[in-house]
Amino acid sequence: GGGIIGCACAYYLSREGVGVHLVERGPLAGGASGAGEGGIAPPERPGIQARLARATALLYQALVEELPLDIEYRKKGTLYLAESEEDWRCAEEACARMQTEGERCELLTPSQVVDLEPHVARDIAGGAFYPDGGQVNPHLVTIGLAQGARARGAVIQTFTEVTGMELSPRNGAVMAVKTARSRIPAGAVINAAGAWSNALGKMVGLNIPVVPRKGHIVVTEPTPPIIHCTTVTEVGYVRASLSGEQALFVTLETEQPPSGNLLLGMSREFVGFDCSVSPGVVRAIISRHLRFFPANSGIHVIRTYAGLRPYSPDSVPIISEAETVPGFYIATGHEGEGITLAPITGKLIAQMITGQEPDLPLGELALARFVHSG
Repeated sequence: GGGIIGCACAYYLSREGVGVHLVERGPLAGGASGAGEGGIAPPERPGIQARLARATALLYQALVEELPLDIEYRKKGTLYLAESEEDWRCAEEACARMQTEGERCELLTPSQVVDLEPHVARDIAGGAFYPDGGQVNPHLVTIGLAQGARARGAVIQTFTEVTGMELSPRNGAVMAVKTARSRIPAGAVINAAGAWSNALGKMVGLNIPVVPRKGHIVVTEPTPPIIHCTTVTEVGYVRASLSGEQALFVTLETEQPPSGNLLLGMSREFVGFDCSVSPGVVRAIISRHLRFFPANSGIHVIRTYAGLRPYSPDSVPIISEAETVPGFYIATGHEGEGITLAPITGKLIAQMITGQEPDLPLGELALARFVHSG
């Protein structure tokens, strides 16, 4: 896979001197990595997700200096808006939890929200501000990681589809990857195929419980600075991302990268591998944005697109070696946090393959958690 996860794995493995051959059936960042907004989310949930987010924040700061491209890294904070009193209570609970875990978080009154974001509607209940929220350009990060890996000897092969795997008849370990072009001998194989991870897993007899979850992005014409934080979203965004319900969710998420365009989201729905743009969902995203930013009604939309996030049943990524297929590793299931968690995912995979002590405990990230739970 040649998305941000696969390229992060290639980068950190090549830094360890491992020979890497990355295979991608389309262009780099051609899947979810190229269809995201680029927000680096704060650690919104306690436990392993928070530890992953904290670890990756440090790695992004290093990548700014290491990668050969300007990845447009910015850190101006994430603002969560509370539309109602119920949302406000959820924001209070989340902020208190983050503070208990040592994270910086501040509750804001409606007037303080307006001071921070002057274009916000005046009838909201308040907000919560995470000053460590950031943003990158996901295309540039993905390509930068690939270039960094290539500079250390990695082979980056795009527009090449994997057609099968060869396993050892002796112990079932991976031996090679077969593509439409060639056979690639391998001592280890990493499945970083995103929403298509289960299809790749079936090639070695594994059921990887990852399914596509569609999301839309709406892009406006460039404007002078309107959004002052890195990301402005709403409290309901976290609930929507954690929910496994089949119904369509549309919540506010807005970013304004250096280009000046507004990136509007966010939608979540289970519709299989359908990547077509739904006019109804686009209208709902725009309507949700104007609920919180009514002054932006005169800005023109110039394009829309949709992508497929890799969703796991417990909303926690799978970063794991397969117990039953030696040498087969899985790096998938990040849903909407692939950009946020890509660096630490790549580093953990590299540590597993090279036999190093991992930076974080891997038990909660193992594929086996689904097998053992039945």
